[in-house]
Parts: sequence; structure tokens; C-alpha cells
Amino acid sequence: MCACSFAPEPVLGLVIKNSAGLDLLNTKTAGYFDKSKIQLYVKDANNAVTAIRFDIREPFNYGSMQKMEYYQLSSYEIAIKAKSIENTFYLKLGDKVYELNLKTNNKAVEKLLIDKTDAPRELADNKEQYLNSIYTLKI
Repeated sequence: MCACSFAPEPVLGLVIKNSAGLDLLNTKTAGYFDKSKIQLYVKDANNAVTAIRFDIREPFNYGSMQKMEYYQLSSYEIAIKAKSIENTFYLKLGDKVYELNLKTNNKAVEKLLIDKTDAPRELADNKEQYLNSIYTLKI
């Protein structure tokens, strides 16, 4: 898949790796997370849960020089709903729940906090906004 097909609206990409750096969204990795075992959601003031749509995006090439080697949890909806870094979202992987806070602009996710800690970008120092919106969660 060519990254040139991505829309210019903000999208969160999240690579999920184990402590050995193996891709936990890849079905060939022992202990991977099947999409049915992943939940992405937000709670309102009354603690009512609303699911947020996401996909599992396959690895891809971006031009001739850049390659994303990992699967990514990808969500346009969370990036659009993130009006402030103060908005908290939740990612449930198996039995563990992580808090996500995003800072976005009209084109990209500028910052991701996971459990109040800065998440690293998967492709550091990239000039492409979409690629700069892909972060890493290492568990």
C-alpha cells in the first residue's frame, strides 16, 4: 500500500511492540493482539462508553526512501475527536487499559501521551506529517 493514498486529515497511527521490539499487531507474532481483543473508546461525563473506530493498517512504503515495517492501529476518528490534549481516550489491549491524550492540528497528531507519558514517534525526525503521526507503544 502506498502512503500517497492517505487523506490529509489528522490520523493517529500506533505501533504496538513487545519488550523485544516485535510487532504485536502482526498475526505471525506470538502473543499478538487480534483486532477483536482491542478496544478504543472515550467516556462521557456520566462514564458512558462510546467506541471509536479504528483499523489495523498493514506495513507500507512511503516513496522510495521510507518504509513502515510494522502494522499500526490507525484511527481518524480519535484524531478528529481530540479537541484538546486534556481529552482522555482509552485503549484496551487484552486486559490492560491505557489512557491516551492527543494534541492535534488540522493535519496531524502533534503529540501523544500514553498514561501521561510522551510516546515516541516510530519514525523520528520525519518531514511528512502523516508519518510523524505514527507513535510507538512498547509493552
